[in-house]
Amino acid sequence: MEWMKRDLHHRDLGLSDSQMVEMFRVMLMARKMDDRMWALNRQGRAPFVVGSSGHEAVQVASAFALDRETDWLLPYYRDMGVALAWGTPPVEIFLAVFAKKTDPMSGGRQLPNHWSDPARRIFTQSSVIGTQFPHAAGIAKALRFRREPGVVAVYGGEGSTSEGDWHEAMNFAGIHSLPVIFIIENNQYAISVPTSQEVAGSIAERARGYGFPGETVDGNDALRVYEATKRAADRARRGDGPYLIEAQTYRYYAHTSDDDDRLYRTREEVDEWRRNDPVVAMKQYLIEERLLTEQEEAALEDEVERLIAEAVSEAESAPDPDDPFSHVYARVVVPDDPTTEVEQVPTGPEVNLITAINRAIHEVMEAHPEVVVFGEDVAGRKGGVFKATEGVTERFGGDRCFNTPIAESSIVGVAVGMAAVGLRPMPEIQFADYIHPAFDQIVSEAARIHYRSNGAWTCPIVIRTPFGAGIHGALYHSQSVESFYAHVPGLKVVVPSTPADAKGLLFAAVEDPDPVLFLEPKKLYRLVKGPYPEGPWRVDLGRAALRHQGRDLTIVSYGATAYFAVEAARMLEDLEIGADVIDLRTLKPLDWPTIYESVKKTSRVLIVHEDNEFVGFGAEIAAQVADKAFEWLDAPVRRYALGDVPAMPYAASLENRLYPSPEGIVQQAQELVKY
Repeated sequence: MEWMKRDLHHRDLGLSDSQMVEMFRVMLMARKMDDRMWALNRQGRAPFVVGSSGHEAVQVASAFALDRETDWLLPYYRDMGVALAWGTPPVEIFLAVFAKKTDPMSGGRQLPNHWSDPARRIFTQSSVIGTQFPHAAGIAKALRFRREPGVVAVYGGEGSTSEGDWHEAMNFAGIHSLPVIFIIENNQYAISVPTSQEVAGSIAERARGYGFPGETVDGNDALRVYEATKRAADRARRGDGPYLIEAQTYRYYAHTSDDDDRLYRTREEVDEWRRNDPVVAMKQYLIEERLLTEQEEAALEDEVERLIAEAVSEAESAPDPDDPFSHVYARVVVPDDPTTEVEQVPTGPEVNLITAINRAIHEVMEAHPEVVVFGEDVAGRKGGVFKATEGVTERFGGDRCFNTPIAESSIVGVAVGMAAVGLRPMPEIQFADYIHPAFDQIVSEAARIHYRSNGAWTCPIVIRTPFGAGIHGALYHSQSVESFYAHVPGLKVVVPSTPADAKGLLFAAVEDPDPVLFLEPKKLYRLVKGPYPEGPWRVDLGRAALRHQGRDLTIVSYGATAYFAVEAARMLEDLEIGADVIDLRTLKPLDWPTIYESVKKTSRVLIVHEDNEFVGFGAEIAAQVADKAFEWLDAPVRRYALGDVPAMPYAASLENRLYPSPEGIVQQAQELVKY
């Protein structure tokens, strides 16, 4: 095979003799550490092991070809050799194996072999296959934006190339000619599925479809891997864009300690690949080049064994983790005092909600040069389908407001990567109905980064999206998605309903270190009008607004229905019924003290929202009221929301029958007061 050629010499590649010996030492360390982990697993001391034996050449040599001072790494869970080559001490790796709280990678929060180190620019990773690729593209885009040197190397197995995130990241990197090296370790199996059943054609050849080169190399030949990676890195530093390396290799052990590889491959096959063992081949090369004597080899083996033994002893004796609740959020918001007075109306020019959002985006970007806006149709004269980003490109330039492909997962994934470098991305999802392809990036990645890295990383992104019905958009332009995401620890969910809150909440969201989902009720875009505050204006996340006061019942709502609840409260006054109207503004974290104080006063609760009633967000509020304020209730908690239909139908007559209205709120309130 073409990729099996062996005609390179290390000096021709600019590698010194000492570098070659060091490369072998790290490869040997990786092999012996892997063997030790499997032994610990068999002894019952390590509950879970992910094997890396067989991958040492591609992992170590590729890392040696990069610059530790400027470059970024996104290894995947089989890349212990990458971590070691990049300077991760063995003790840190074993701390993760034993799930100890001193583990700087995760503090016992996730499985071993999930590397993370801000100081070494190793970005935190999850177990989800392929999600790291858009992160790499985002990091590279941020480096380009900040005019910082650096190449981003992102690793994955051949199985990950079947994931949509891989293709979306390849496309994004190609469009923007980003300094990314995609290194695919093709070890012939995705758990038990052989390459022939998971890859159509050549992985390396796929790069051409995205506008950049790819090649296949012998992943067991360290010099071949080094040469390809160095060439790719030099190319990226020149500004010539991304590169794909498919390294053909093999894993000698099972997928993990929970897998039995005897069920899907033969010992003969494993033995055949072992004849091309990368560690043995590297040692043989050093011997032939007279760089390693028998005495030096023995001394090296002794040193590696000693370092591993010391690392195991230190890691195993470290204290166990004892706090599973820390680091869920980088900024914990727990409201402790209620909002008891109706808010004073801010002063300023009267505008509608979409104008307020547009102005707020301009002001936020003026105040924070690290804010970048991107998404589908957001840039240029279009300025978004609702004109929320109109004029942003003209004012701040194409680097700070740019269009993306129709690929929601990469929109959010790229934002995650950009945030890792220090930007504060504000991606837009054109309609909340189409946010679902990004669910993994939001839930498995953005929301869990701070927790899984034991506080080492934050993810300050604000995902803006219009949501809800009221514009006759039918099933796929009318969905309310808040209950999906309010359920997720680590994510904050915000819903403004007034122009003033749009500004105040957007500033607070952008300045928060945690990921925020900023849901904009599109029914109110041009319906609601109010003063837009001039100058500094912030609304704290987790702080509800008391929009109207009364003593007969509490109406809890948010978004468009909060606006209608205020209208209903005024209608109720004519019926001599007084209602507290609480506009939550932030669903996660929830302002419970304000709800509680109102329930104590009124003893009746009506929850209104336009999402489905069944397992909608109102169900959580009702459960909390029943649990924490039951003694104050004089009637059952009532909900007024959308029935059990997928979303709003297209016909205006049907939508109007389903959508919560001020008249409907009045009727529900009257029935509740009579109870």
